[in-house]
Parts: sequence; C-alpha cells; structure tokens
Amino acid sequence: MANDVRKQSKTSGVLMSPTDVEEWMQDYDNAQMWANEETLNQRRREDKKMEYDQKDNEVTLWQQEKKSEKSPSYSGKGLVNGKEVRVALWNNTSKNGKTYLKLKFSDPQDNGSRPTEEPDIPL
Repeated sequence: MANDVRKQSKTSGVLMSPTDVEEWMQDYDNAQMWANEETLNQRRREDKKMEYDQKDNEVTLWQQEKKSEKSPSYSGKGLVNGKEVRVALWNNTSKNGKTYLKLKFSDPQDNGSRPTEEPDIPL
C-alpha cells in the first residue's frame, strides 16, 4: 500500500486498531491468493478441455456398451475436411475367422429436432 496504515495514529482518523488493520490486511491477502488460485484452477480446467478439441481430419472414438449385436463397439465424432461427422466402429470377425474393423461415417445427429415450418415451395 502507498501509505502504511500500520503507522497511522488514532488522531489521523483511522477507526480500526493496529491489530484490526493487521487482520484485515491478512484477510485481504488471503482473498487475493484464493482468487489467483481459482484463476489457475479455471485455466487448468480449460486446458483439460483443450485436450479434446477436434483437429481437422481427426476423429475421437469412445468404447460403447453393446446393447445388441448390431450396436457399434466404438463411436464418436470428429472433423473431416472441416465438416463435423459422426463415426461408428464395429469390431467384427469374418466367416473364415479373421478379425476386421468396419467404420461408418454419418452426419451429426440433430437430436431428433424437426423444422417447425414447412419450406416455401414455388408453384
């Protein structure tokens, strides 16, 4: 601080005792430390999110619980040539016993939303 409140006398208009001033300054320092710590924690959370940011021509797949034989083993999403895509992967075995992977690419799901208005169709 520019002027040290610890050295001010009672006649200078300070309404707090030197002990109160010391406690207040300690609380203020602690609050600043906690605020800085929260800022650091927020940056760490953002850095963890960055690990999953999609880069062009990369897909992230997550293992799925198979609900049926037709369910994919893995699914996820990514960017292919700048366009978002969903990907499903099946881990299969051929009739002659060889293991192979099958991928299916599709447009991202729109959660079943449908347009509320009918498109204008020229007559």
